[in-house]
Amino acid sequence: MKIKNGFILRDVGGKTFVVAVGERSREFKGMITLNETGKLIWQTLEKGATVEEVVNAILAEYECDDKALVESDVNAFIAKLEGDGILE
Repeated sequence: MKIKNGFILRDVGGKTFVVAVGERSREFKGMITLNETGKLIWQTLEKGATVEEVVNAILAEYECDDKALVESDVNAFIAKLEGDGILE
């Protein structure tokens, strides 16, 4: 799974935003604000990661031991991105 071309991640004033550029800006209006976990998920998906790889990246970064909760949250985040047409 991978983020479609035409979306860029930017840090501005201590906050992280995703905006559509070029042709994508015709399809996707607005911007997305991400927290640190959302940013990690986004950056991992940019590399074409699987859900399992995203989950493992979060577990490693935050030293979390509740894998089921992380999987649930990652799946919800990915479902939102899919619903907005952001993933390939």
